[in-house]
Amino acid sequence: MAKAYLKVKVEAGKERSVRDALLKFDEVKRADLTTGDQDILVLIEAPSYEDILGIVVDRLRALKGVKSTETNLILE
Repeated sequence: MAKAYLKVKVEAGKERSVRDALLKFDEVKRADLTTGDQDILVLIEAPSYEDILGIVVDRLRALKGVKSTETNLILE
């Protein structure tokens, strides 16, 4: 099982709606509102790192309100 942390920056005022939309994806195990460089920190699990890439690029970045993402693959 491949895992990654996704740091998400969103438009002001869209934090909760983006978080709630993220939590609807089966691959998203957690989505927490945070302080710091990102607005939301997301834990994603998928069968492979290629699957994570597809999920992030094709689906999560397309959510209304998402400005940018940074993906950190979990190695161990």
